[in-house]
Amino acid sequence: LNYDCKSPLRDLLSTEGLGDKEYNDILQLNQFDGLPYSSSFYKLLKERKELPAWKAKCEFMETLAKGQFVVVSGSAKTGRSSQIPQWCAEFCLAVQFQHGMVVCTQIHPQQAVDLALRVADEMDVNIGHEVGYSVPLDTCCTKDTVLRYMMSDPLLEHYNVVVVDQAQQRTVATDILQGLLKDMALQRPELRVVLLTSGEPGPKQLAHFTGSAAPLIRLQSPVAGETLYSSTGDGYFCSALRLVLEIHHSGEGGDVIVFLVTTQEIDVAHDILSREAHSLPPDLGALLPVPVHPGRPGSLPAGAETDTGRTRRVFLTSSPNEDFFWAVSSISFVIDAGLEKRNVILVDFSAPTCFLVPSVDLKLEASQCHMKFQHPEGDHFTLINIYKAFKQYCNVEKWCQDFYLNHSSLLMADAVCTDLTDTLQRIELPISAPAFSSRTNTVNIKRALLAGFFMQVARDVDGSGNYFIMTHRHVAQIHPLSVYGAKSPKLGLPEWVLFHEHSFSEDNCLCTVTQITPEEYVSALSIFHSFLFVHLFGINITK
Repeated sequence: LNYDCKSPLRDLLSTEGLGDKEYNDILQLNQFDGLPYSSSFYKLLKERKELPAWKAKCEFMETLAKGQFVVVSGSAKTGRSSQIPQWCAEFCLAVQFQHGMVVCTQIHPQQAVDLALRVADEMDVNIGHEVGYSVPLDTCCTKDTVLRYMMSDPLLEHYNVVVVDQAQQRTVATDILQGLLKDMALQRPELRVVLLTSGEPGPKQLAHFTGSAAPLIRLQSPVAGETLYSSTGDGYFCSALRLVLEIHHSGEGGDVIVFLVTTQEIDVAHDILSREAHSLPPDLGALLPVPVHPGRPGSLPAGAETDTGRTRRVFLTSSPNEDFFWAVSSISFVIDAGLEKRNVILVDFSAPTCFLVPSVDLKLEASQCHMKFQHPEGDHFTLINIYKAFKQYCNVEKWCQDFYLNHSSLLMADAVCTDLTDTLQRIELPISAPAFSSRTNTVNIKRALLAGFFMQVARDVDGSGNYFIMTHRHVAQIHPLSVYGAKSPKLGLPEWVLFHEHSFSEDNCLCTVTQITPEEYVSALSIFHSFLFVHLFGINITK
């Protein structure tokens, strides 16, 4: 395959320095939809050509044409996540999409949406047509979509190029995906796999797919700012907030981003900075803290690029991914308070709780209402009881208020259930009516929980409620409001539990826990390890 690295835009890309008048004299048709390019396309094209990634386009296209695997490394604001997928779409267009289209995986749903919107603008096409996205509870694609940004898709027959963005953030999902791609590449010589990383990958990652080093393209990073280190005697959390106020008092322009450790710290920091903002002198301008929870749709303000005048925004996040803020060019200060803490703490992002927090005088009444739904098998089964009752009462908001339950959270749970059911029907898996009272159903639910949360298991090491977390070896306690917690004394403490969340910085508690047996845990581990050995290392383990 001899691919022209200048692409269908070759005439445009070779016209350096042309103004708007010269562009308007050239009638160029968009190769993806057949319509003339709009004026905004040329404006964005100028911006794209200033990105470090643009200089590597010819090298990337030639490498993609010659081999199945390409690795591209580059920091944020190099154009890595927005430009590479577009070039892959041009690669597929050159062969008339004979082998399929392009799919780009993302870790965070909001980033998939933001990138799809940005790329659609740069390609001068409509979102949902030539460029689309598919994330939990939201799909914006058609059968004609040639470039998709999505979090996951088990069916890859319709794809010619698979772009794995943020490959440096190793998770169970990304490891499994790369193992599957390695296996599929052997069966499909036309398949192309592109890995995008923020840092330079090691020799093992480069040699993962073929045994020899895959081609590596390094993008030139933008000019780095000044890096300062603080080692004050205060805790990292207080030091970070104090530094935010010092920056604001200095009068220097630009927004601030603060990387914290957990979602709880984001909320606490937001409350503190909001109170401090009210007492600041008016001549300093306004201080606006903005909580950004990765994994929650809409957490990054849509108007991130608008002029805020004298208002300084402070973005508070626990995401380890700097690319999450790729569209916010106004950020001038980065405070990474959670860098060292994140090395040892597992941070989980969960849906909003379905339990409302009432005023102090109503806490006892709310606790008694919640206890009516308790299930002896654990908190996950308690949540199932709540959902069953919610559906029985026809999703009525008044019923939720009477039992101190969050109506919007239960509606979200209902939407997730519908989405999962649609997925099962689409891939033609059998769906049976749940039998909640049967032992078989209980065992199946626990197996499903362990399949997804086998790395979130803890054991009571001394019989007094001190749970040793198996993965990162911390000791924590069960949350008091759990079925097994101190405020629910009906059930004894189980020896082994599976938990959904570890609130490390707030109260060091395990939240939403379910009792399991060592045998169930070992069975889940053996299935996962066998899968990894087969798909990642090509080793078949038999009993």
